[in-house]
Amino acid sequence: MNSSRSGASGNRRAALATSAAIVVLTATAGVLHPAAASAATPPPGVPSDLSTLPASSCAGDTILGDGDVTLYARVSSPVSESLGVDFKVSQHGTTVVETDPANLHAFSGQSAVLTIPRATLETAAAGRITKFDWRVQSSDAAHTSGWSTTCHFSFDPTRPGTPSVAQPGATTIGTPVTLAVSAPTSGPVPAGYQYQLDTAAPVDVKANATGGAAITFTPTGSVNVLTVTSLSPGGNPGGSATVQFSSATPPPNLTDGDLTGDHVPDLVTVGGQHGLPSGLWLAKGAGDGHVATSPADIGVNGNGFNSNGSPSDFDGATVITGRFTAGYEQDVLLYYPSGVHAGTGVILQGNDKGAPLPAGGPLLTDGSLANWNGDNPTQIVNAGNSSGRNTGLPDLLGILGDDAGGYGLGLYTTTVPGGYSIPTTLNVNTPDGTADWNNWTIAATQLPAGGGGTSTALFLWKKSTGELDLWENVTADPNTGATSYTAYSLATGWNTGADVTLQAADINGDGVPDLWTTGVGEQVTANLFSNLSTTGPATLHQVTDTLHAAG
Repeated sequence: MNSSRSGASGNRRAALATSAAIVVLTATAGVLHPAAASAATPPPGVPSDLSTLPASSCAGDTILGDGDVTLYARVSSPVSESLGVDFKVSQHGTTVVETDPANLHAFSGQSAVLTIPRATLETAAAGRITKFDWRVQSSDAAHTSGWSTTCHFSFDPTRPGTPSVAQPGATTIGTPVTLAVSAPTSGPVPAGYQYQLDTAAPVDVKANATGGAAITFTPTGSVNVLTVTSLSPGGNPGGSATVQFSSATPPPNLTDGDLTGDHVPDLVTVGGQHGLPSGLWLAKGAGDGHVATSPADIGVNGNGFNSNGSPSDFDGATVITGRFTAGYEQDVLLYYPSGVHAGTGVILQGNDKGAPLPAGGPLLTDGSLANWNGDNPTQIVNAGNSSGRNTGLPDLLGILGDDAGGYGLGLYTTTVPGGYSIPTTLNVNTPDGTADWNNWTIAATQLPAGGGGTSTALFLWKKSTGELDLWENVTADPNTGATSYTAYSLATGWNTGADVTLQAADINGDGVPDLWTTGVGEQVTANLFSNLSTTGPATLHQVTDTLHAAG
């Protein structure tokens, strides 16, 4: 919208004068000279497109806050370039004196503008929410248009007092808190409140009929400051109450694979394979083997290797979960066994919400997982506290070696996120009694153990024969390579030769480790095991879903 044009002195705002219940407008803008008109020429059109700033509904159901109010109306004429404009503004239902159209002008086809100063409206309102009516007409040298539609707005000069806010009880980082807010003991009843936790964005809530409200927020730090400000019907801020409180660090999320914070494992897999579009895909687990069939791409921010994150960042990576940053959430560790990023990886910190993960984190640089011969692992898994060193960060197990020197199962220990020792080759053969570790695929999960810790369960699958085994309570000495475990033979002929990726987890929460496979056509199968035996196959129940990932 365009304002009225003036002469050399420029535009000046029109002022409102008041007397009793009457608002009088006087226009002082410079004079434009309308084109010549006669009684035979068509009259100007009725002004249209009436609006205000701040915006309001012409019907009059809008309450504007304590500030200037600017009125706009589009004027038009079939013959005149410029028109005199007459704004009529009054308190609702009172007599009005109009502006002089000789003093306020606008070009045809443009909007005439009149700003009513805050001070004038405050004087007229006299401390109360007050309704105003306004309409517009225009004129040329010979004719005056009809009056426009009468529009309305209410002006709110009020400001409520300081609310009362309940002191939080015991709170925990990451856990939502709901507090009661009570209206000030005197003055106007608030229409709502605005609250802000620390430096987070302010949030508005409506008050109930008595001026009370409930606010819900989630602490993000150990020391927190909550500010609650009362709001008038027009949005004017009133008094503010401040509450300071502390929040405890939550216990660690020991449910391996739970990226959504409900203590149920979730399926997480990389795309660019099995019909899945590129990305890092999370399918929320239901606790019975099923997963959400519309997975979310939690890798939309990329892996952090470059400034322009892309879903293709995850192509060729393998993914494992665990508390790799020693936080209370389950994180994601990406490792690239081959390709342009071969031998490297990155840890993306989790959020326990299933939300997209931030790009970048502790890096596994090229060669940081290599053995003394410079061989990078072909596979790695989360080994928890298999070393018994209790560093608070999970060890890793990996398969590595070469054709000339042979392959083995290596143990990595760590004391800092992303920093791992030279692997110790463990004194252990594969389940078929050989050292052909390069022919086996491994997947591991952490099960709850005594003392608030976990124990490592390791699945071992030989793709060429379909032999599937499970080693529970895996422990390994990082100095000698001595290894112990309890072995179970799970199945023979299981997915022989199939193109599937594995993810281990206690999928149905019965204390027995299970195995998800993701294969061709985005098909996900939960392999739920029971009746484990050291001498024979386990009982297997399968649940299958088909993902529909939106790339």
